[in-house]
Amino acid sequence: MTDHFVFSRRQFLESAAAAGGITVIFNSLPSMAQKASGGQAGGSGWMGPPGKARFRIEGLPKVTGQKIYARDFRARDMKGWPTTERYAMVLRATSADRPLVAIDLSGLPPELQPLRVVTSVDLASDGLQLPSSTTPPDGRQKVFLAALNQVPAYLGQPVALLIFESYYVFREASRLLRFNPDVLQYGPPPQPATGAQSYAPYSPPTYLTFYGGAQGEVRFSQVKDGSTNPYSSSTPQDQEAAKTRQLIQQELKTAGWKVFQGTYETQVLDPMFMEPEAGLAWLDRANKRMNLVLGTQSTNGDLSDAFSLFKNHSSGPFDVKSVVLNSCYPGGGFGGRDVSLFPILMLLAATYSDGPVRIAYDRFEQFQGGIKQLGAKMSQTFAVDGKGQLQAIVSQLSLLAGGQNNYSQWVAQLAGYCGGGGYRVPRVSIDALAQPSVGVVAGSMRGFGGPQAFFAVESMMDEIAASLGRDPIELREQNALVQGNNTVTGAPLQEPMRLAEICQLARKHELWTRRQEEKAKRKQQGRLYGVGFALANQAYGTGADGVMAAVEIDAKGALRLTSNCVDMGNGSATSLAISTARYLGVNASRADMGQVEFFDVLGFVQPNQQPVSSSDNTKAVQKKGETFRLLNSSQLLRRNERPTTLESAPTDSSNPWDNPHYTKSYSMSSSACITAFQQVHAIEQASQVLFTTGLFPAARKLWGLAPSNPLKAEDTHWEDGFLVAPGLPRLAQAAIAARLHADKGVAGAMVHALYQARWVQADYTLEGSTWTWPIDGLCTRLASAGSWRWHERKNVVAPTAASASYGRCLYSPSGALVAVEVDPTSGRVQVIEVQTFLDAGRLIQPDLVVGQSEGAVAMGIGYALLEQLPLGVGGAGEGNWNLDRYRVALAGDLPLGRMKLNVLPPLPPPDDHPKGIAEAVLCPIPPAIANAVTDATQRRFRSLPITPAKILESLRS
Repeated sequence: MTDHFVFSRRQFLESAAAAGGITVIFNSLPSMAQKASGGQAGGSGWMGPPGKARFRIEGLPKVTGQKIYARDFRARDMKGWPTTERYAMVLRATSADRPLVAIDLSGLPPELQPLRVVTSVDLASDGLQLPSSTTPPDGRQKVFLAALNQVPAYLGQPVALLIFESYYVFREASRLLRFNPDVLQYGPPPQPATGAQSYAPYSPPTYLTFYGGAQGEVRFSQVKDGSTNPYSSSTPQDQEAAKTRQLIQQELKTAGWKVFQGTYETQVLDPMFMEPEAGLAWLDRANKRMNLVLGTQSTNGDLSDAFSLFKNHSSGPFDVKSVVLNSCYPGGGFGGRDVSLFPILMLLAATYSDGPVRIAYDRFEQFQGGIKQLGAKMSQTFAVDGKGQLQAIVSQLSLLAGGQNNYSQWVAQLAGYCGGGGYRVPRVSIDALAQPSVGVVAGSMRGFGGPQAFFAVESMMDEIAASLGRDPIELREQNALVQGNNTVTGAPLQEPMRLAEICQLARKHELWTRRQEEKAKRKQQGRLYGVGFALANQAYGTGADGVMAAVEIDAKGALRLTSNCVDMGNGSATSLAISTARYLGVNASRADMGQVEFFDVLGFVQPNQQPVSSSDNTKAVQKKGETFRLLNSSQLLRRNERPTTLESAPTDSSNPWDNPHYTKSYSMSSSACITAFQQVHAIEQASQVLFTTGLFPAARKLWGLAPSNPLKAEDTHWEDGFLVAPGLPRLAQAAIAARLHADKGVAGAMVHALYQARWVQADYTLEGSTWTWPIDGLCTRLASAGSWRWHERKNVVAPTAASASYGRCLYSPSGALVAVEVDPTSGRVQVIEVQTFLDAGRLIQPDLVVGQSEGAVAMGIGYALLEQLPLGVGGAGEGNWNLDRYRVALAGDLPLGRMKLNVLPPLPPPDDHPKGIAEAVLCPIPPAIANAVTDATQRRFRSLPITPAKILESLRS
């Protein structure tokens, strides 16, 4: 389609860059492919009728092999870049118990020697600052590249970057270097081994103590009393937490409850992306500009790494004044590219290269260098009364982190929040710790702590049901959380919880009601059969989510949306592109994803910065002489990723929300399942503002309505691209857009929204009228104007103080029934049917939800039965792992044609909002499979994966 917009993104960002710090220019390479693929409704494009998609917006570019992944690009493809391209190789430590004494490249002939070898000496002497996410545990060397004469911090730690003249030199050199044990030379262990090294958990640890009264009141909780450490006596709250835990322990012994104990383990997993990480970078020293081509999950995070690297250099060869990020599709998400080390290595390679440089992992390198899912060891004590009602949960969750903190402490935190499952529990004592190791770096991938915790909780619920002689689904239904209950943090559940409804549907399903009949039939055939159920109440969002969106319309009615959201392959671009139709009548034909810096014009500042007061509520934020600093590099920090449990103490008595340029959370990476609820909200609000202040006034003029006519925007609706109002002719959306541009009306709306237990809302005055919208930042753009107008918010309804301690407050209840068949001679488990039950709220694009569910089934089968990766010695960090050793689920492992997603119908408004579901549909699958295997074999398996060897050993015993 023709691009009718009046300016290019690149030009605008250059002109709007704020003074100070590093300026950012952002290009979305997949958006270029979207533009080429077209979006004509009813034609060959992706677009369906308003609010629907025929297929994914990136579908054609992917299947036709267009350049959308970083691996597809070369320096010659990038306009303005030199065409000569260097190639870099990362040498990684294969031992973490002996000092590294030498890097020996003498095996390379002179023509294959690298142009440059970058080591920790270079980073130290040049003062390059690495981000805090790369911090190793106490007691290990504190360098990003492993230093000589020290023990590497972890297996797979980068040791050196070798920069070669060309790909051909790299290829021949790598054949001599890879898998060669003589390249990295190690000395003897520094001291005799005295057992496994123990490290303090990555900070902060998570300690949850909750005690509810008989009438539902909360006597002690994180929300009521703040974050506490029951192992410290430094505050009265800590002392009270310790006393509360002592009371719980005493009641476990004296209250007459039935007490159950168990230890459960989950393994380390690899994301196994279809596209291993790859990228290009070029430090243009003449213009002091770093250029990047990356497949990124977190644009703000990857940019903040660049800011960290060069922040101490204002002159010399490392003086970087601007960063150009050319963002590509990452080729796989699942959190596995969130705080990946790859962008840092790409930046370092460019810093020390004399021109453009490329790194492209193969599968061996991806296994060795890519982040992993944390394994876990979880010890639980559950107590139930004589009626089967849960009375107490005491848990210690130790998540097996690697040799850098990454997101591990926040993954452990969410595991702790999930430690109560989907159940009412009046007494809770949960410790959730990320335990460092010498293993490969682990992080946020695949569920962020939820799958680990739900495996333990749901396995124990089945064990309790068996001991009590109860139907395991009925027992869950009895204990299920309902609206008004409290979570393990003490947060009140403010929306309807449909966990019991899911249990009812599953209990009535014929897969459950006929399981004994099917078991008997298959037993006659020499096969073991079982059906298992698991319930999950996975949170989505982080507890304080900042999102942003802009929607613009051209004179022909074409819409372009801009979002900070990244499409990781989950269909976010498609979901957002069709979300404009609700208020604007048509889908967006262009989606610019992963943008953060574009939204600097919203004018947010650091909390301690005060703006100049002004009575002009539509002042342009580019105005010269403005004394507050726009939010650019100073705010593009990696979200400290999981919100703190208490608000930071204000520097004075004022409310930070009194500052119209303050927000609690500006931007975040595209994890935590935030597309359907949070990001769609931002798109819909921008669309509503654009309709209310731009299209509707133009429509009134086309209808010839007098100013006194009472017709309001909410009295109209869209039908097949036409605006309809009672007693008035239908207006084509394109005709309205043409009139809007002719009148130079509002042609673009940009919003920022913050959700913390509720949407922050405020009043905004535009075009002489005042509206209340659930957003905390607003800019608009007039037709043909190149700049945005900032609108001051007033009468802010801010989050409550207590909600800062909720931890999480949004949930997607789900459940899974799984049938398995076990071959008693081989021990092989075959999943033969999966019925998933999900409360997804209002579905945006049902096909995408089904795809997420089917992907979750495949992931869950791999998690429960197949995937296994040692964290330390013998694992991926040694560099010799590939798919010949790492078993993932294939088509033959899936019950194709027998995987059904049962979506609960949405509730009436306002409880019909769409929900984040990717992690939610995964969480119940592994424990349901484990429970099904137990039902089939009458043996309980408390560690994953459940391998044929484990089953045969159990059956023999």
